[in-house]
Amino acid sequence: MAAKSTKPEVVATENSKFNFNSLNTLAVVSLATALTSIGAVAAVITGHIALAQLKTDEKSGRALALAGLIVGYATIAFWIIAGIGLTWLRMHYGFDGPMGIEDRMDGPMGGR
Repeated sequence: MAAKSTKPEVVATENSKFNFNSLNTLAVVSLATALTSIGAVAAVITGHIALAQLKTDEKSGRALALAGLIVGYATIAFWIIAGIGLTWLRMHYGFDGPMGIEDRMDGPMGGR
């Protein structure tokens, strides 16, 4: 026969629910704006403010603020690198692309 376990069962109580009122609002805003890619600067600003508030308050949300900062800074870095790369492509190939305007005119609508 199987021996019964003497360990008590763990039962969820009402105290185990997450209290969303203790969550820092700016930490949530930081992550939400970072995910939009347009609000990356706002994500960095609100993330830093949230971290400063969390040092003095007894609220949760440090991980959300850090995630917002990381995604915000990564998005800003991506746009800077993309801007430099696109500028280089424009300088190297010009505004008409690598084929140039003359080569595109030989297509179905622009015969010689």
